[in-house]
Amino acid sequence: MKKVADEIIKEDEIKEEEKQEKKEKKLKKKDKTAELQAQLEEQQNQYLRLAAEYDNYRKRTQREKEALNGDIKAYILGELLPVLDNFERALANNANDLESYSKGIEMIFTQLGDIFKKLGVEPFGEAGEPFDPQKHNAVMHIDSEEFDESVVAQVFAKGYKLGDKIIRCATVQVAN
Repeated sequence: MKKVADEIIKEDEIKEEEKQEKKEKKLKKKDKTAELQAQLEEQQNQYLRLAAEYDNYRKRTQREKEALNGDIKAYILGELLPVLDNFERALANNANDLESYSKGIEMIFTQLGDIFKKLGVEPFGEAGEPFDPQKHNAVMHIDSEEFDESVVAQVFAKGYKLGDKIIRCATVQVAN
């Protein structure tokens, strides 16, 4: 009988150990789940912070672009105001001397050209240069022995470029 009692006690001990192991496994699973949940929350917080930083960056750069655009306009207009002043003076001058009036307009034209050079604007489009549809706007064609084929024969309006960017194409007549 002692053997039977010892076996029952051993079985009870084994069952208790198994229950204890199951409890430990459940605790480990709960700990692992809690750990994974904490990692997930941390990743979500990092994602939200990154999204907020990006949104702030986007808004800040947009504001900076708008401010820069306004500053550039103000700078260019500030450069052009003396030309406007000179035109006003020329119109206010009631002198009947055509030569002095013509000289004043020529000086204003030179002043405006200097401002354009200072800002990096270059004119292009001269008679005799090869026709380039990227730079020239052909409004007329002419049969001419004086010019080769696909050459600018006459310029109606000069073109202007700023660096590699074309501001306005030259309006030209092209020889066939």
